[in-house]
Amino acid sequence: MVLPDFDTRRRRRAVLLVAVLFILAGSIFAAIVFRSVDAIKDTANRIDDERAIDATAAAVDALRTQLYGILHDNATWDGAYKHLNSINRKYWIIDNWTVTSAQNALYDTVVVTDARGKVIVAYKDGVEFTQSPSAFFGADFDRIVGAANQRSGNDPAVPVYAVRSQAGLALVGSSQIRPASAMATTRIEERNLYTLTIARHLTPPVVQSLSESFRISGLRVSYARQEGLLNVPLVDLRGHPVAFLSWPSKLPGSHAFETVKSHLIVGAAVLVVFLAGIGLAGLVAVRKLRQDEASARHAALHDPLTGLWNRRALMEHLADLGEHGGEDGGEGLIELCLLDLDGFKRVNDSWGHAAGDELIATVAGRLQAGLPEGVFIARLGGDEFSIVIHGAERPGSVAEDVLAAATGIIHLGSRQIQVAGSVGHAYVSADRLDIGDLMRAADVALYHAKDLGRGRVVTFDGALDKIRRDTMVMEQHLRATLMGEGIEVRYQPLVGASDQKICGVEALARWTRSPLGTITPDVFIPVAERAGLIDELGLQVLRRAIAEIGRFEKVGLCVNVSPVQLQDHAFADKVAAIMRAAAFDPSRLTLEITEGVLINHPEQARQAIAALKALGVSVALDDFGSGFASIGALREFAFDRLKVDKSLVAMLAMDESAGPVLQATIALANAMDIAVTVEGIETELQARAARLYGCDVLQGYLFSRPLTNEELTARYFGPPLAISLRKAGG
Repeated sequence: MVLPDFDTRRRRRAVLLVAVLFILAGSIFAAIVFRSVDAIKDTANRIDDERAIDATAAAVDALRTQLYGILHDNATWDGAYKHLNSINRKYWIIDNWTVTSAQNALYDTVVVTDARGKVIVAYKDGVEFTQSPSAFFGADFDRIVGAANQRSGNDPAVPVYAVRSQAGLALVGSSQIRPASAMATTRIEERNLYTLTIARHLTPPVVQSLSESFRISGLRVSYARQEGLLNVPLVDLRGHPVAFLSWPSKLPGSHAFETVKSHLIVGAAVLVVFLAGIGLAGLVAVRKLRQDEASARHAALHDPLTGLWNRRALMEHLADLGEHGGEDGGEGLIELCLLDLDGFKRVNDSWGHAAGDELIATVAGRLQAGLPEGVFIARLGGDEFSIVIHGAERPGSVAEDVLAAATGIIHLGSRQIQVAGSVGHAYVSADRLDIGDLMRAADVALYHAKDLGRGRVVTFDGALDKIRRDTMVMEQHLRATLMGEGIEVRYQPLVGASDQKICGVEALARWTRSPLGTITPDVFIPVAERAGLIDELGLQVLRRAIAEIGRFEKVGLCVNVSPVQLQDHAFADKVAAIMRAAAFDPSRLTLEITEGVLINHPEQARQAIAALKALGVSVALDDFGSGFASIGALREFAFDRLKVDKSLVAMLAMDESAGPVLQATIALANAMDIAVTVEGIETELQARAARLYGCDVLQGYLFSRPLTNEELTARYFGPPLAISLRKAGG
């Protein structure tokens, strides 16, 4: 169930990725287009603005150059130098310079000062000044005149500067009046030099003319930089801006953009619709995949029969509690109950799997109805359930409710079934949770509950923990023993009922030299089965028994087989390989199985028995009469031999009904043409009864206890080769 869930998530991510890539690619393309259009617009605007700024700056330079040209022509003039050093200089200045300022398009103000800075003549628009030029132009006038007096004739700079006068903004230039040629005078005296200053005010008509000449619309004079307008500074003698020529940008790129704006909007709308369609399709696909994933996850985490959580969900829930369980109530205590129904296999065997499924579903419903809200309930498989409680008021309080829900009469159609259960319970704080340890602890408690007689609750405690630790230690020692093939084999003779001569032996596993001392089979065999070691143990016993008994001709060999071994599909092949390696006749080998495998795994048992019989090996049903094996099972599985459990012969001397029961059992087997072995024979009375009732093989301490290979050889096969029966004590 994990793979479909993973594939669904991968497909969902793939759909999201494709949709995002399409949207991202479309968005990037749109961004590139719109950014390119915007860049074209801004570039066109910038180029035009730079052109306008350059044109305006050129216009200002042209005004300054023009004014300087007039200033230079008038200041570098032999006649001007000559007349200014005559007594009629004032009248000459008025006639030549000041009167013309009234209607001159090139300048409107004329000031002439002597070497000491005294004003000789000062006119504006043909009218004489009523105040000093310094007051009219401000302090910059004296600086400009002073700079002109100190400037050499080779200075390439244009000495025209912007000045704020009482009449507005003006371009002002000054220059000393000198003769045009050195021949004009033989000697120039600095004290006789005069300075000519002319100015041109940037009146609205002047600015308008400038605007029209250089095609700069909206040009005006501003005394501060205008935000949102283009500006060209007009600087004073020190290079500081005095004012600005300002005008609005034509923005040709923006106007061009407006013409295609509607087309771009339509294109953007189409693109948005396209990308939205892709996004919507992706969301629909992701939603569908999410629904599929939710369905797959539900199927992966729930039991299809009961609708409860399953084992995988249990592991995830415990892991989540271990990570976050300590953050809330109950001091983070996590409790686990394992419930196993008693007798469920009998229901399946008697009334079929449909009845068993109905029983399981009914018990699941009773658990859901009878347990507190918020309790986590899962079906682990078969008839086993798990219940997780987090934050209960009292540890173990829910365990009794679990047992009560699984105990009582259940109606399945017209049938009434009495069910019961066993509950193993363990708990641990969330901050110390180890899921494996908690599961093992509850499992140990469950097994102990079954061992105590079922229908009860057992809480895992220190004593059980010691049992578990001892079991783990035993597992380790058993594993080491098997690696060294240290398991021993004892042989208990099988004798013919008619002649009491040995006809075979039963191989019995013994573990007498363990680090823990002698351990009986009823202890280490279950440990081997739970630890997954039973296959190796059984094969070692079979291998050694075949090797040791193989040399005794016509002596049969019986070996017990664990139900776990029969679940191995390759078991028959392994048995065949062992016999082939030892050249052992398959007809001499009988494998004994218990009825539990017939009930728990009938199909696998049927296949295994058929494979073994195909090899020529006989198969016997062991411990018949101690469990629930039926006549139908004897017929269905076609056993070659029936071994009657010792419990049926043990009561012969104490219970009058024991004899008829034993007789009927043997008669039943004989009627089905199945050979019978009676085990547990300890008295002559028991041996005679078994012979009289029709048993053909006897086994028990009356004849011999289990023997080592050496003891068996010495007692029955030593020289001279005696095959007559000897009593165990003889």
